[in-house]
Amino acid sequence: LLKSLGIEKDRWEKTSDNFKVQMTTLIGDVFLSSAFLSYGGYFDQSHRNHLFTTWSLHLEAAGIAYRADLARTEFLSDPDERLGWQSKSLPSDDLCTENAIMLKRFNRYPLIIDPSGQATEFILNEYKDKKITKTSFLDDSFRKNLESALRFGNPLLVQDVENYDP
Repeated sequence: LLKSLGIEKDRWEKTSDNFKVQMTTLIGDVFLSSAFLSYGGYFDQSHRNHLFTTWSLHLEAAGIAYRADLARTEFLSDPDERLGWQSKSLPSDDLCTENAIMLKRFNRYPLIIDPSGQATEFILNEYKDKKITKTSFLDDSFRKNLESALRFGNPLLVQDVENYDP
C-alpha cells in the first residue's frame, strides 16, 4: 500500500509540474492556435507549417513562451471528437483533422476546396441530423433550397461555386 501511494505521489508531482509548464506557455499556445484558426484555413499543409514556424519566430522575438511541440490537432480538439469524425468518413491525417477543427470552430461560412470529395462526404455525414441540404448554383431549385435553409436554420452545402455568375 505504501509503495502504491509513493508511485501515486510521483505521478501527481509530475502532473503538477506539467501543469505549471502549461500555464507558463498558455498565452503563446493560444496565440498560435487562434492565428492558425483565423489564417491557416486557406492553405495546404506545407504552407500551414511555414506559417506556424513564422508565428513561432515572432513569439520568440517578443519573448512570449509557447510549447515548441504544440500539436494543433490535439490542442484544438479532444480524442472523442477525432474518433467521431473518423466514424463519419473523415480520414485520420493531420490535414483533414485540422480542416474538421476549422469547420467546427469557424464562425463564418467556410470555403472548402475538395477535389477528392472526402470533405463533402464528411460534411454530409456530420450534419445529417441537422437536415443538411446539398445544392449547387447550377441547380434549378437553388433559390428554394437557400430560402428553406435560411427559414428553418438548416445547414446548406453549396457545391460548384466556381460556376457562380453574379
